[in-house]
Amino acid sequence: MKTPPDSFDTTPLATNRRGIVVMVLSVLGFTINTILLRYLSGEERGIPPEVPLLFRAVVGIAIVLLAFRGRRPTRVVPVFREPLLILRGIIGLLGTATYYWTVPKLGAGMATLICNTYVIFASVIAVLALGEKLTRARFLWLVAAFVGIILLVGPNANVEQFQLGFYEIVAIVGAVLAAWAVVLIRRLVADHSIGTIYLAQCVWITLPIVFLAGPEIPGLGAIDILLLTVAACAAGFGQLAMNEGYRCLPVSTGASIQMAWPVACTFAGWQLFGETLIPLQIVGAVLILASIWRMSVSPR
Repeated sequence: MKTPPDSFDTTPLATNRRGIVVMVLSVLGFTINTILLRYLSGEERGIPPEVPLLFRAVVGIAIVLLAFRGRRPTRVVPVFREPLLILRGIIGLLGTATYYWTVPKLGAGMATLICNTYVIFASVIAVLALGEKLTRARFLWLVAAFVGIILLVGPNANVEQFQLGFYEIVAIVGAVLAAWAVVLIRRLVADHSIGTIYLAQCVWITLPIVFLAGPEIPGLGAIDILLLTVAACAAGFGQLAMNEGYRCLPVSTGASIQMAWPVACTFAGWQLFGETLIPLQIVGAVLILASIWRMSVSPR
């Protein structure tokens, strides 16, 4: 994976403009996917989350094999043979599945905020597994982030007590799994293309999920299939556009733009689905977003 430049001074202006455009489009793609997932899994349409998850994986396979052109070729055979790629696929399956299962229960805003805490857990895993240095500043931001998580998922609507529900725990486990996937990707990029790594995730999501979602497919209407396909395309496009954005932009700029995704999902959840956060949860969300941004842009 190409390391993003450190400042605008080292990157042509046209490249910076391209990076900003595709990164904004990436946020738009992720947001559309989340909103459609929330709508499709809601009471009005009642589609179980495993169905959009299957569509995302199958469309992702098609995008990688038919449309994606990276600096290195996408290889299919290693996806089924190399242990680290298989592990990356299984971890990707579990991490993505937790997000798809918690969005209908926690709401688009909270589920996306918790999902984005993978940056926090990835920092911890990188210190433990890869021996990365933990500076004092990063440690303090980690502490602030964990305080933010407690404030976000702990209080009930009346702020009478702190409690951690089942779906909040599942969402946090999903963030930890996503962090593990990031660490695996950092090891895999030395030997495999981005296309191969993304294909591993899509393939190992498809293989087990098809047995869960397959019986639901015949009952889908034309509108359902259209919306599921749009959601899957938006997710795949968002992922590839984010990769291109980080290639063109400094990490600080890319991370700043990506922070718009949970903010946009929280706003959309409020406007479209009546989701709300109490003041303590808003404070927690701000702490999480600030910590994620600082840990994303600070030197390792």
